[in-house]
Amino acid sequence: MPLSTDLAKTLRSRTNSEVRFRKIDRIIYATDASNYRVEPLGVVIPRTAEDVAETVKIAGEFGVSILPRGGGTGLAGQCLGDGIAVDMSKYMDGVVEIDAENRTATVQPGICLGRLNSIAGEKGLMFGPDPASAKVATAGGVVASNGTGAHSILYGMAGDNVVSLRSVLHTGDQTSFSVEGCSDADLARALENFKNTNRALVAEKFPKHWRRASGYSLNYLLDDEFNPAKLFASSEGTFGITTELTLKLVEKPACKCLAVLQFDNLLRAIETTPLILERAPSAIELVDGMLIGLTRKHGGFSHLLSFVKGNPEAVLAVEFFGKTANECRLKAEGLITFLNEKGVVCEKGLALSEQDQAKVWGVRTAGLGLLMSSRSPAKPIPCIEDVSVPVASLAAYTRDISQVFFSLGLKAGFYAHASAGCLHIRPLIDLSTRKGAQMMEEVSEAALGLALKHVGVMSGEHGDGLQRSHVNRRLFGDEIYSAMTDLKGIFDPQNRFNPGKVVNPFRNAADNLRNLKKSETPLPALLDWTEEGGFESAVYSCNGQGVCRKISDGAMCPSFMATRDEVDTTRARANLLRSVLSGDAGEDFLLSDEAEDVFGFCVGCKACKSECPSSVDVAKMKTEFLARRAEKLGFSFADRFFADVHTISSVLSRVPVVNRVVNSAISKNLLSLAGIDPRRSLPQLNARRFSDWFSGRNPVSKQKKAVYFHDTWAEFYNPGAGAGAVKILEALGYEVVIEKRRVCCGRPMLSRGMIDKARAAAEINIGVLHPYADKGIEIIGTEPSCVSMFRDDYADILPASEKRDTVARMFFTLEEFVKPRAAELAAKIEPPAETVLAHTHCHAKAAAPDSGLVSVLRALGFNAVDSGAGCCGMAGGFGYEKKNYEVSKKIAEDRLLPAIERIGRSARVCVTGISCTEQVRHFSGGTPEHFAEIVSASIRD
Repeated sequence: MPLSTDLAKTLRSRTNSEVRFRKIDRIIYATDASNYRVEPLGVVIPRTAEDVAETVKIAGEFGVSILPRGGGTGLAGQCLGDGIAVDMSKYMDGVVEIDAENRTATVQPGICLGRLNSIAGEKGLMFGPDPASAKVATAGGVVASNGTGAHSILYGMAGDNVVSLRSVLHTGDQTSFSVEGCSDADLARALENFKNTNRALVAEKFPKHWRRASGYSLNYLLDDEFNPAKLFASSEGTFGITTELTLKLVEKPACKCLAVLQFDNLLRAIETTPLILERAPSAIELVDGMLIGLTRKHGGFSHLLSFVKGNPEAVLAVEFFGKTANECRLKAEGLITFLNEKGVVCEKGLALSEQDQAKVWGVRTAGLGLLMSSRSPAKPIPCIEDVSVPVASLAAYTRDISQVFFSLGLKAGFYAHASAGCLHIRPLIDLSTRKGAQMMEEVSEAALGLALKHVGVMSGEHGDGLQRSHVNRRLFGDEIYSAMTDLKGIFDPQNRFNPGKVVNPFRNAADNLRNLKKSETPLPALLDWTEEGGFESAVYSCNGQGVCRKISDGAMCPSFMATRDEVDTTRARANLLRSVLSGDAGEDFLLSDEAEDVFGFCVGCKACKSECPSSVDVAKMKTEFLARRAEKLGFSFADRFFADVHTISSVLSRVPVVNRVVNSAISKNLLSLAGIDPRRSLPQLNARRFSDWFSGRNPVSKQKKAVYFHDTWAEFYNPGAGAGAVKILEALGYEVVIEKRRVCCGRPMLSRGMIDKARAAAEINIGVLHPYADKGIEIIGTEPSCVSMFRDDYADILPASEKRDTVARMFFTLEEFVKPRAAELAAKIEPPAETVLAHTHCHAKAAAPDSGLVSVLRALGFNAVDSGAGCCGMAGGFGYEKKNYEVSKKIAEDRLLPAIERIGRSARVCVTGISCTEQVRHFSGGTPEHFAEIVSASIRD
């Protein structure tokens, strides 16, 4: 029996963990946010500390290594290897206690910092170190890498904030560490001896620069009260697996503000940083011209740049804390006065409101992904992005490394922590080639020399991993490095935990570069990927950053928010496709059930295109995936049923008894055999078609015209939405036209991978609608999925043409069309007294991100409240299928259904699409109203 099979069987029999040793699991866990790819032997997802302990014992019995893993957001490949990946993020993510009196939090290692801060924030507290990845990075991972963030000049490194922890060591025993010592007597003696032996050496030769994540944290040997728990900071999981941590909390600042300084020269901005520090800011963050330029090109982030004037080469965001808003403002104004007195020439401004500050921080925290959104084969890669030097030397280091780039013909992006001497500097290198890999090594060697020259370290927060462990001997010197290897031996004498990291590195880590092609596996694209630079470029643009693992805001990624499972992340889907393109998996693997599992819960919401800083459009990739599978495997009954919903509805709408029959017990049982969940009721066909109503009304002649695109849902199921849209448009002074020759927009077909059928529908629609658009007549839709087809997807399935682009340019959602005319319409409206809970369709957010359903309703006089939810979970036909029902329900239960419950039965629920309508009706029992219905009903006759 193969080792992996026997090992998996043993793990399943002796633990309650999820044990996954399939090819797809190894693919998904082979990468993080670094440059590297190493397939593990398998994956264990423990539920308890006891599961962790037993897993370690079993690994010892089988002689395999253990790879602790949090959110997989590390930039240096810390969690990668060929042993057992132990994912702590799915189940071991709880808060044990928030001790407000002593300002500590005891947590499990898998909790993400964003969630910890949300819970601690209820008591006015937070965890000080704040990496940009806080929404997805786990507490255990941040401590293991000794991470920190923008406010490190106030709160230090993660290790500085560790109070105590429990860890499973190589024996499989759980051991406690704190200032009181270690619960294992033998280990406690060994650590005490190690401290006494090496303290003088560390005092003399360990780097003095405080912002350090390189190597082991031997600096804590010098503390007056030695706390061995702090040694785990920057250990990268090489000592054991932490199962519980107690962390120090700090008081949340009462008020904040930003001074925004724009420079026409990058070095001048950095040279100004020491001067700014004299004014005691809480943070100084740099954003360079490259990052600003890429942000301008990104549809989901460009709106954040209102604080930027012109084309600066660098922007410094200088933050101040205070007890009052006035105190903060005076500090920021004082800085500007101070800089003027010192003769500093730059554009100076303030960001005082929370909204304005959020825009600045939005660009800064998304910096990594935004830089990676570049469609060039040469990407701004992490390799020297974490060199940290004293602030006084930062300008000199920047000048020197810029000269290195110039000599090698490279461009680079610069951003992040100017206040702490830790800029994230990313050279643009194509790592798909051996030449690019060699170039990365040249740059890294040059950076090491400069780090030593400027008395710094190679990592100020991201750690060593596969990227930098090999330089630690030269960085620290033989004596300190020898002490580090001794410490590793004390904790892990068999080198079982995460071998090859920090000390005793693997050779030739560059052989494991994830984008380095092992073979050419071309996949001719079925869609048009020109905008993305080609299909391959789109797939490789996923850098593994893991923003798709966020769970508290936005819409990306609904399936992960429901399952908390890595297999259901956006990046897992990109990883699957990358593994095929790179030759790590054959093309036939796309036909496997394992591959289907990865894309199965993708709801096609398109949130990834706008919310992923790298604009990875996985909904589009899913269409490629489905179409490619169908070429060999065909389409299911459910695929054909939902794809042909327009035709089926057209036929059945003329059958009077259809509603009673289709939702009868017999029909549900028959549909169940075809994969439709019997707990669902199919939408009720309306007794009268919208087009019949429209033809029978008295036409209103106006000078201006608008076309209403009466989609499948308005035509057959909810003509009230269509009638409402007509009433609104007429109230705005438009004569409404409908085009009866139009057909289904093609969304149901495209979402099932039926590209040719969707293309045929698109060609008809463009043909019949272009004459209107060409005359400047706007086209209005009330179904966001249809609008996004015209605005976005038609460009993927139709050749570029003036007709296609003109129609797309003139197509609007109803609320988007109303927004600039809200004042005119508001004068004709008498809003209801009830509160309106507004929930925006995912495709409305994708097609018209600035339309703002809540803001439009408020502008019309409604007392509107945003649901704060992402996807509703229905996603067209997705929620009707048996295999998806529970996930669909969980997505709705995440934020949408609680929002409806909180607001109460007296409130009205406003939606903008049929999916949201049916999902809310099914799970809440309420009667949601379309935006067109709720607004039109309030128009005074």
